[in-house]
Amino acid sequence: MTHASQMKIAATYMRGGTSKGVFFRLNDLPEVAQTPGAARDALLLRVIGSRILMASIPTVWAAPHPAPAR
Repeated sequence: MTHASQMKIAATYMRGGTSKGVFFRLNDLPEVAQTPGAARDALLLRVIGSRILMASIPTVWAAPHPAPAR
């Protein structure tokens, strides 16, 4: 079995209860993975150790403007 070479990407691993996740800042991802597409999908699947394209991988980013006051 061949393995892809390792790469270093700044990330935060958080867990609470039975949930867990790896969080990245967009600017910390390799340039090819900073836009949606096959390269980003492949990287995120590699991080969670899955080859299943239907794995739960949310993509979250900051809102372009502050939330309105309530």
